[in-house]
Amino acid sequence: MNENKEGNVESTTPKVQELAGSPGIVIAPVTQNAVDASSVDKGKANATGVASQMAQEDINTKPPLINPVSTTPRIEVKSELSAPPPPPKEEAPAPVVSPPPAKKKSHKFLIVLLILIIIGLGVYIYLDYQKDMSRGECSPLVESDNTLRELDVNSTIVQELYDKVKTNIREDVAYHEFDDKFKLYLAFRQIPHSDFYDSNCNLFNESSMSNYTCSGASNFTPKAFKEETLQREVRKLFGESVSIPNQDVVLGSSCLGGYQYIADRGEYVEGYCGSIPTTTYRVDKSIKSATVQGDTITIKEDVRYYSAQGIDMEELQNGVYVHTFKLDNHYHYAYVNRSLEEE
Repeated sequence: MNENKEGNVESTTPKVQELAGSPGIVIAPVTQNAVDASSVDKGKANATGVASQMAQEDINTKPPLINPVSTTPRIEVKSELSAPPPPPKEEAPAPVVSPPPAKKKSHKFLIVLLILIIIGLGVYIYLDYQKDMSRGECSPLVESDNTLRELDVNSTIVQELYDKVKTNIREDVAYHEFDDKFKLYLAFRQIPHSDFYDSNCNLFNESSMSNYTCSGASNFTPKAFKEETLQREVRKLFGESVSIPNQDVVLGSSCLGGYQYIADRGEYVEGYCGSIPTTTYRVDKSIKSATVQGDTITIKEDVRYYSAQGIDMEELQNGVYVHTFKLDNHYHYAYVNRSLEEE
């Protein structure tokens, strides 16, 4: 404390000035003496002279700091294990690749080819059916109750079967038995003309066939056919299970047939017949009736022989001849028998 001239005691404690209207804001006092910054009152520095004046000017010119607070943003560090995984990235959808456009030309070609195949199959089936019809190899309706039914004598099946087995007057006069020789001759008659071909007289035995010659004939080229060709027609006419031994195809001493079987060649070779015998007979033949019962067709033939000169042959008998055909496993009507019906 200092005592002034008037005897008043002045306090040595510097006066603390507060900014009016702003409680808590303290204005540092101005002192005459400098205060060491290392003194007890650290933080309260007094300046002298120009320094204090400059400090006062700074206070007067700069706005006071109102409760200055220095804050540092809080950084929270979490463990990598406890940190939530990042959200999965949405994968972009795969682009839709449209197939290349089909070639219209190839489709059109396949359609045309399919149509042609269908048409070809249809034509083949139709022609095969017509062939069977023309050969009489189509089966008529077979009733399950095995009833006897009449067939139209002019129907295709009846006419075709009858044409295979009917004989003319020359054949009837030349041979009369219904045996293997006659069956082989009937099968020979079924061979298509396309199966015959020009041949030669090698190994032809003229002594085994009367009325026939081969090498001695002038300007004669014999025809021939394979032995398997004849056996094929045997099976078709008499059934798949039928086998007839190969032998010469000729009716008696006539000029009918006239093919010699040469085993070493596997062929039937034609012989030349110099004279053709004549006949004084004639015959009338017609279909009397035709019936079907189950798998069997029966054709009845009415036969009447006449002699121009009144010569009778015991073997030529008038009457009704019965021709029997049976359906086999290959849908062929096999010729089973020929017999004379008793009156």
